[in-house]
Amino acid sequence: MSHTDVPAHIGPVEFSEFSTWLAVRCPTDLEPIVQRAGGIWEPGSRRWLVERRRVGPLVRNLRRATDPLFRHAGLDLDEEGRAA
Repeated sequence: MSHTDVPAHIGPVEFSEFSTWLAVRCPTDLEPIVQRAGGIWEPGSRRWLVERRRVGPLVRNLRRATDPLFRHAGLDLDEEGRAA
């Protein structure tokens, strides 16, 4: 997965670029998923830093973990205020 394929957010998780890393902000209940992807906690900015090579598995695991019931019902939580 290239850096252009990374969504701005997946449910409550936000992604942004940080040098050669990907910065991830997420609720505490999703932190174990980021840790398993090799995320390093950056306490000053209160975000996780993840190597780009680990982004693909992280995105797949986050999509699997964030509100599967809504996804099953056909509601896309990644849409940002798009009109129906």
